[in-house]
Amino acid sequence: MARVVIYLRDQEVSALQQLAQLEYRAPKAQAALIIRKELERLGLVSTESNGEVEQKSLLVGEGPTSKEEALHDSTAS
Repeated sequence: MARVVIYLRDQEVSALQQLAQLEYRAPKAQAALIIRKELERLGLVSTESNGEVEQKSLLVGEGPTSKEEALHDSTAS
């Protein structure tokens, strides 16, 4: 698994910690879940039936041209 460093303001760290505590997760796991859900919402990744992630192509001229199309594509499958 790749490692990513994200810089957050104090208010964002506090909110992340509160949400993580509410959902019984470690803050790092909560941040990973938030990022993953947003990528799915935008149609940039999809979930396979076995739980593995398949990355969609982002080459020029391929894929959705807007966030709305990406959302439609991700909900249509």
